[in-house]
Amino acid sequence: MKEQKRVKIAMVGAGFAANLHAENYEQLPGIDAEIVAIAVAPKDIPQADKFCEEYHVDPRNIYDDASKMIAEVDADVVDLVVPTFLHVPFAIKAAKAGKSIICEKPLTGYFGDPAVPVDKRVNVGATDKKTMLQECLKDCDRLERAVKDAGVTFCYAENWCYARPVWKAKEIVKAAKGKILEIRCGESHSGSHSPFAAEWKYTGGGALIRMGAHPWGAAIHLKLWEGLVRDGRPILPASVVATTARYRDFLDSLPRDQDQIKSRPVDVEDWSTGIITFEDGTNAIVIASDTTLGGIENWINVYTSNCRIEGKISNNDSVMAYAPTEKQFADVYTIEKIETKCGWSPAQASEDWMTGYPFELEDFVTAVVEKRQPDSNLDLAIWTTKAMYAAYLSAQEGKRVAIPKGYEV
Repeated sequence: MKEQKRVKIAMVGAGFAANLHAENYEQLPGIDAEIVAIAVAPKDIPQADKFCEEYHVDPRNIYDDASKMIAEVDADVVDLVVPTFLHVPFAIKAAKAGKSIICEKPLTGYFGDPAVPVDKRVNVGATDKKTMLQECLKDCDRLERAVKDAGVTFCYAENWCYARPVWKAKEIVKAAKGKILEIRCGESHSGSHSPFAAEWKYTGGGALIRMGAHPWGAAIHLKLWEGLVRDGRPILPASVVATTARYRDFLDSLPRDQDQIKSRPVDVEDWSTGIITFEDGTNAIVIASDTTLGGIENWINVYTSNCRIEGKISNNDSVMAYAPTEKQFADVYTIEKIETKCGWSPAQASEDWMTGYPFELEDFVTAVVEKRQPDSNLDLAIWTTKAMYAAYLSAQEGKRVAIPKGYEV
């Protein structure tokens, strides 16, 4: 009988993403992925208690100090499911403690003056975007050095790399032997439920980086992968042209019945579009918006020299459900971020499966056991971060911006 793999996980955070990871850890085939400890802010201890009860974690292993947990707990991997501004500091601590890392997207960003307590920082989004890009590159450099020095596995939790439409697109492109000429992709909905999403100091930006990290990451992943498959070297993103907007600025003047958008940005954008040009001259068009009604929309289309692939990650029409009023579906999940369950709803049959979470986490824990880098790794995380922050600079300056190859603008 084949010996079952066991991975001990120390989790930082107990919110939405933590629950998503925990649900899928419990379903991994042939792998015992055990959450052995969890760290949260002191105010979130009740949330951690509930998490421990739900996912069979010993509540005596709840920490109110993540640094202490990372240093003390006997774990193979630290899973970071916290706001973006905490990713790099905790990831570096984990690496120095000899623990592998699973880090939620986006990797990092600019969050304001680190000498000022984060809750005291104001209007961080007004900072010059060239300064933001340079400081963000320093973060990436520090993290890469820490991970390489420690020799640990870094898993970038970009589930779109494992989403079934992206996986199938790769299979088709490889079989057809065509060249990817263009990618069109995006993520949109009507606004985040997270209070952190409204302010730059927590998320490192608005719709472009918070939601756009998915399609930006997937497009870059496909071209890196294509280059390795065709020529043995990745095709890197070279430059970007982008624009951003704050639609909320003029929505506030509308009558309430004309404004159903939930997004309430403070100093971040709520809409963005970017065009990535790769070093082989091909392009990807990426859209990310907090101002789209009708439930979450995740899609990716791939256009090659000899085929075309259209992928709906969500919402798709594999199951359509109708209700004459809200009450019929009040107690059942249909699709993320839907504004109303009255009428027709795209009721996702298996959202986690379609969006790739089981396959992502299986690759991650297996990579930790095998001491290898997963398909979605630190290289992808850093290139995606560079591209998105070059996009912010492009939007500010109104021109094409080169994506830095190293860590200097």
